[in-house]
Amino acid sequence: MQVFTKFLLLTLLWSLVAAEPSAAQTTSQKQWQNERSPAYRFPRMPREGPVPFLPGSRAAITKRTASTARDSNTTLIGRWIGGACYRVAVAGTKAYFGNGLYLMIADVSDPGKPTELGRVLLPGIGNTTVSGNLAYVATGADGLRIIDVSDPTNPTEVGFLVTGGWVSDVAVSEKYAYLAVYGEGLRIIDVSDPTNPIEVGITEDDYLANDVALSGDHAYVADEIIGGLRIIDVSNPAKPFEVGFFKTYTPAFTDIPFDLAVRGNFVYVADQNNGVRIINVSDPANPTEVGFFDTEGSCWGVAVSGDFVYVADGIRGLRIIFVAIPASPIEVGFFDTAGLAGNVAVSGNYAYVADNTSISIQ
Repeated sequence: MQVFTKFLLLTLLWSLVAAEPSAAQTTSQKQWQNERSPAYRFPRMPREGPVPFLPGSRAAITKRTASTARDSNTTLIGRWIGGACYRVAVAGTKAYFGNGLYLMIADVSDPGKPTELGRVLLPGIGNTTVSGNLAYVATGADGLRIIDVSDPTNPTEVGFLVTGGWVSDVAVSEKYAYLAVYGEGLRIIDVSDPTNPIEVGITEDDYLANDVALSGDHAYVADEIIGGLRIIDVSNPAKPFEVGFFKTYTPAFTDIPFDLAVRGNFVYVADQNNGVRIINVSDPANPTEVGFFDTEGSCWGVAVSGDFVYVADGIRGLRIIFVAIPASPIEVGFFDTAGLAGNVAVSGNYAYVADNTSISIQ
């Protein structure tokens, strides 16, 4: 009987030991799959691929109700509910956002009662930048779409350019559009004739670019390969070249630089589970981190206005960070939106939060 009992114990012990490599192998396979298919890794946002488990659409508008930095509670004053909403841009009294596959234009002159002005159906909806009477939309595999919004009740597509990669973001300065293309780096497009956009420059390295922001002669790219910020000299659009970079973290599945905002000598990087990183770029060849704020959620979107940084923080909604002293950022306000806050735009006293199920105005 003792021999039989020992045999059972040895068999059980062997089964547990033998299971170890199998579990490790499964983990390794999952990591490999994540590395091979970045467009579907949770919690990436839809501008890098479809995410079927993120339903609906929300855009929120938040008003900062206090005049001092430390008393900045937020109040929900308006909401637009429709299709899936992941990105929002604001120009004047108009908000531009994705509603399913429609680019929607809403009048937000009365933020408590946003009203639809017009819509246009596109093959995809991502980041939108408005310049003059044109809206430039990053639509993933469908490239850059250029929309005439001079008559907001009848927006019309007038031109497009398919790059062959996944267009994650677009920024515009004068006659050039700067595209963050996942797997193909930074592409510079001459849009002086919006009906016939032409590529004039591209970076030599194929960055896994998630976002792009502009300031002066430099483009700032959130790049997944190095896990941080790349600084590109674009003084000659035909020959952009990298002048500096900063790693915000060691690249990992749960820490990805998603979004950027620039103000003065500082770039604010939305670095997913690493929160907001504050990078001094006064010397572009030697950028340095001067501060950070580790938010409670997943830091997906960031906007800056004055001494405040507004963070779309996933399940934690909108967070407001006081950054007058970059080395000591302090959270001074928040608003928990109902969905997953993935993007934020600020105009005047209002923040517009796209949180997948609607747009909220606070």
